[in-house]
Amino acid sequence: PRHKRYGVPELDRVADVLDGSAERIARMLTAERRLAADASHQLRTPLTALSMRLEEITLTDDPDTVKEEATIALTQVERLTDVVERLLTNSRDPRTGSAVTFDLDEVIQQQLAEWRPAYRSAGRAIVSSGKRHLEAVGTPGAVAQVLAALIENSLMHGGGTVALRTRVTGNQAVIEVTDEGPGVPADLGARIFERAISGRNSTGIGLAVARDLAEADGGRLEMLQAKPPVFALFLSRTPVGKSHGRADEPMIR
Repeated sequence: PRHKRYGVPELDRVADVLDGSAERIARMLTAERRLAADASHQLRTPLTALSMRLEEITLTDDPDTVKEEATIALTQVERLTDVVERLLTNSRDPRTGSAVTFDLDEVIQQQLAEWRPAYRSAGRAIVSSGKRHLEAVGTPGAVAQVLAALIENSLMHGGGTVALRTRVTGNQAVIEVTDEGPGVPADLGARIFERAISGRNSTGIGLAVARDLAEADGGRLEMLQAKPPVFALFLSRTPVGKSHGRADEPMIR
């Protein structure tokens, strides 16, 4: 039974209405703060990458290089637009999505092209391996942002070569991101996904956002192994009847 604070039905009803309004306002404020935190991280990475591309253009006189870098920069602008739209959509209703069937290779190769200059500057490499032309169901833009957060995490905190590996388990497509660095500290463990965890360059917040994006897109992001670090993004697969039937390529581990 509902608690009667005043013993007067009219006053109790007014109190209930005010309580409900206060809860809605609190949820709205929480959503706005979360949107601001998510936007600050999700926009920082692509803006940095875009800045690097534009800087390359200013430093070269070769027309072919200018054209190549400008084309990539335009692609990054389009991705930025997708990120903003995704953030705004999630702030209104986290369950809203635009899932489609897509080839994971396209998203992975896009990420490799975008991050390779940064890894090259750091004297490191980023590669991919695993099952080719694996189709999954989800939002390509959201999947790209999840992978970008994992790749950035490896760049900032990992070491050696970063590998993106694709495989299948049951009716799920899996993308693993691993590197040759020291891994996740034992005292951090699974807490790395908590928003309250703060680290260099807000990595903890980035992984929290990545997990939220994955879940909002019907997927799942997990840390399978701490040392060496292995993060895995699980996505639903396309029904077998729609498969292109391409041959698998062996996993490189």
